[in-house]
Amino acid sequence: MAWATLSDLPAELVIRIIQYAFYPDPGPLAPPPAHKPSQTWTRSHLDHDRLDHTELNGRKRKPRPYHQERIIPPPISLKAYQEPDSWKRPLPLKPLLWLCLINRTFRSCVQGLLFKNVNLQNTRTARMFLKALTCVPPHEDNKGPRKRQKRDKLPTRVSQYVQTLQFTWGSNRSPGKTSASLFCKILQNCPMLENIYISPKFVLSCKETIIEALASKPFIKDIVIYSITKRDNSIFQWQAHDVFSRLFSHWDVLETVDLMGLTSCASYSWNPPPDTFPVLNCAIRTMTLHNHNCDELTLSNLLKSCGASMRTLETTGPHLNLKPGAFGRVLRDSTSPDLECLVIRRPSHWQHTVNDLDLGEPDDIAIVLDIAFDSPTALRNLKTLTFYGEYMATDQLFARLPKSLVKLAWGQCKLTAPPFIDALTSSADEKGSLPNLMCCAVSTHRRWDAKDGMTVQQVLEKVRGGCFHPHHYRGYGSSSSTDSDP
Repeated sequence: MAWATLSDLPAELVIRIIQYAFYPDPGPLAPPPAHKPSQTWTRSHLDHDRLDHTELNGRKRKPRPYHQERIIPPPISLKAYQEPDSWKRPLPLKPLLWLCLINRTFRSCVQGLLFKNVNLQNTRTARMFLKALTCVPPHEDNKGPRKRQKRDKLPTRVSQYVQTLQFTWGSNRSPGKTSASLFCKILQNCPMLENIYISPKFVLSCKETIIEALASKPFIKDIVIYSITKRDNSIFQWQAHDVFSRLFSHWDVLETVDLMGLTSCASYSWNPPPDTFPVLNCAIRTMTLHNHNCDELTLSNLLKSCGASMRTLETTGPHLNLKPGAFGRVLRDSTSPDLECLVIRRPSHWQHTVNDLDLGEPDDIAIVLDIAFDSPTALRNLKTLTFYGEYMATDQLFARLPKSLVKLAWGQCKLTAPPFIDALTSSADEKGSLPNLMCCAVSTHRRWDAKDGMTVQQVLEKVRGGCFHPHHYRGYGSSSSTDSDP
């Protein structure tokens, strides 16, 4: 009988061996234990407040590439080296090195795991990473000027392993041309890049170089732009028409977009934003817009450019450039007809104050979701709706919600219980106008009347087998916690 050697092992098994060498116990790389839900309704309010309709039965959403574990050598304990049994000793000081020395398959797998997901937390690490991408190992160095010149134009082996890059050296660092140049050079040497996280600030003079470097990456599937830049004419600000027209239009496989601090028009620009955006070739399914400063036209254009592919939209609003009435019209007229999940949170920047509102202006006193659902066709396939804020809804909303709704959550708005109960029960078959609703999470500054709360709980939990999560907190300066007005 022939004995198998390390050289005979397939790459899949070698990868598992390497992972086990770093995490011998069930650790970050091990699959999570199977979830065994008891009664769904026993979960906490905060838990269900963050879930969508696909996660109510214990199913967990797939982690983003940036949250997936990377191979990082664990800290070495000197005390552990004094153990008498050799099998209890920890990894050597450079475990990746000795794994690479086993054979070519191990070396290739180690490099793949090490370079697959890279987090560049400072420019020093970024320079070292760029050097690792561009240097050629001695065993791959073909001598001769012609061969070397030809080799320099081709990507190195390790550069082709890079799928996820996180540029996280932070917005607190002073921007400069060196930072932008380093950013672009790294992108140029990652031909198979699929996921990118961007948080550094860049000077305005490097804007075109940065956009061109990003647009040249055709395999981008997931992008995060984390921008908290204040109005500064010297800093490159991420504008909606640049991001969608000049970047997303080049990425045919883009699926997930997470943008923070997106603007309609930068403070240094005298040109108004374009009236339309090109229709994208990619099928964006999930979009998150945090603390954006987009006006009605810009937000409408960017949503329409995505076509009907979007299934999840999380955004903030209303704000100074997007009044409640305008926000409601955008949601009603510009979102995908097949949208399944809509989450609206209060902005932490550019938000309304009492002095910002003009009670004589219709858009200022309008209610966002009352307008958004005031259509027989808009948002008719919605299954998850979560919203926060005093400008979001009135009691009229419950009668306008689509029958497809499975999960509903709201907070920081004055909605009363009786209209909601009517929507749950008032019909011939006692299923109401919300026959598929299985989960409701409510955050109120005043407790519901006990009878109303028990009625909702009875319908959702006892009759439908779903869950109800009322949460009381003190807010809006209320001194009473017993009123029936939430």
